[in-house]
Amino acid sequence: MADAFFTVGGLPRAVTSIRRDANGQPQSLNAAIPDGDTVGVHVAGSGSVRFLGIDTPEKSFQVPGAAGARRLDSAEWETYLTDPFLPQFGTFPLETPLADHLRTRIGAGAASNHRLHGDNAEQALIALVQSDITALGQNLDTFAFFLAFSFEVFDAYGRFLAFINRNQPNPNNPGPRPLSYNERMLENGAALPYIIWPNIDPFRATPLLDAVLDPGTANQVAQATPALRRARDFVRQARANGSGVFNPANPLRFEAFEVRYLGRRELPNRAVIDLSRNDDVILRPQSYFRIPNPEDRLFIPPAFVPLFAARGWRLEGWF
Repeated sequence: MADAFFTVGGLPRAVTSIRRDANGQPQSLNAAIPDGDTVGVHVAGSGSVRFLGIDTPEKSFQVPGAAGARRLDSAEWETYLTDPFLPQFGTFPLETPLADHLRTRIGAGAASNHRLHGDNAEQALIALVQSDITALGQNLDTFAFFLAFSFEVFDAYGRFLAFINRNQPNPNNPGPRPLSYNERMLENGAALPYIIWPNIDPFRATPLLDAVLDPGTANQVAQATPALRRARDFVRQARANGSGVFNPANPLRFEAFEVRYLGRRELPNRAVIDLSRNDDVILRPQSYFRIPNPEDRLFIPPAFVPLFAARGWRLEGWF
């Protein structure tokens, strides 16, 4: 089945058909079109869901000097992550503090380490979904996902952006529905948090401008937002337990977004606020590592930084 959602020129697009009735048959146009600016549609194809709030290690990604994606445990990635600052890879204008931070992670085995944790994350998610299928007494044909969207519905690759769980029409049968897969992946240490404003709470109905954090309230908001508070607590517990990416014998060396910007030879572009503090500082994108724990980083896409600056946030070191 073809993908229903895709991109053209980097913009999400979709192909749909006339909405179906309960028997799976196309509705009449009178039934499918309720008024002059609305039409009921049926998604005739497949799509993908990118989990909000988490990031798992890449299994394959583009690497400089190679055509197309390569497995992270390939010879190309092994060579690159051993030292991505070699002259043979060209110039890369990383500031010295960030480059020094990354140098603590490069070296032999960095690429295979990333692929190992990527494989582990994939198997962890498969196990969670299979467990839900079994718990509900369903199969691959009858099982369904429930998606909860936040501010953005699609990303630049035509994927849904959502908090995702098993679909369970009866919330108490066969028992209370578990937390979302996003949260469960954090809970078992298979993923790291990647909290990007404004997609921080699927249950918030606040207008965008009203959702801009006031200076001096970041930690307060993080503690008062249930989904965000749980996610941060899960990461702390996974770290304390040495689970998954925090395995003390072989911890994840590069965060997934670091592999992506290194692979593209592009600078990080999201500003960041420290959720562990109630200050008024927005750090520049290349300073994200100054907040050591990933659960304490709230990333702000560049288009939204002016909203925070207008609210009174201080852009530290931007000028």
